[in-house]
Amino acid sequence: MTATIGHNNPPEPTPYETAKEKIEGLYAEAKNWMDGTLIARQDQADEIQKLMRLIQTAEKEADASRKEEVRPFDDAKAEVQARYNELIGSTKAVTGLTVKAIDACKKALAPWLIKIEEENERIREVARAEAAEAQRVAMEAMRQRDGTNLEENERAEQLVRQAKEAEAYARKADNLKASVKSIGRAASLRTSHIAQITDPTVFARHCWLTQRSDVDAFFASLAQRLVDAKHRNIPGVSIIEEKKVA
Repeated sequence: MTATIGHNNPPEPTPYETAKEKIEGLYAEAKNWMDGTLIARQDQADEIQKLMRLIQTAEKEADASRKEEVRPFDDAKAEVQARYNELIGSTKAVTGLTVKAIDACKKALAPWLIKIEEENERIREVARAEAAEAQRVAMEAMRQRDGTNLEENERAEQLVRQAKEAEAYARKADNLKASVKSIGRAASLRTSHIAQITDPTVFARHCWLTQRSDVDAFFASLAQRLVDAKHRNIPGVSIIEEKKVA
């Protein structure tokens, strides 16, 4: 047989291959021990504790190898992210140029859009009032018309048509939106609603009656935070002691 290059000198295993071999071997050993049989002797407990620590050490070593292996990718990603953050980033540390510029544009447009919206509201109010008045006049003309007076009938019907036109215009005015559009999506005012609690007691009572599951979950998390902070005498809370292997 003709030996190939490297036949007697196999390549060194990669960190992943080393970790894989070690962890799979320890896992096989764990399967031998973890067969559902309860620990009966101290030496058995010692061996299992030793095995657990060996697995934990192998886990830490594998994680260190993983971090080292991905470091070039993480560093490259961080470098790319840092470059683009200067342009488009929006983080606690960096505000990109586009974010600053867009924010400035929105602040510049806001007063103009508010002015347009105020004018639209005045148009809506006038249109509603004119439609209501046109309808009143038309209904009065229809009520007072004389079936024998053709001119009065025509006048009443004309007023009805005018009332319908006024109503249509009022509906159209209701749909007026303050916006600016030259390219792309129009810039417009967006309405948001921000909750401000004015009476915590009343609100808490309301939530207790209508949002009970959310209230229970909130109080459970609050109670756990207090217990984690070493509070032990908390009214309305019982503390259950659990013991786990560390």
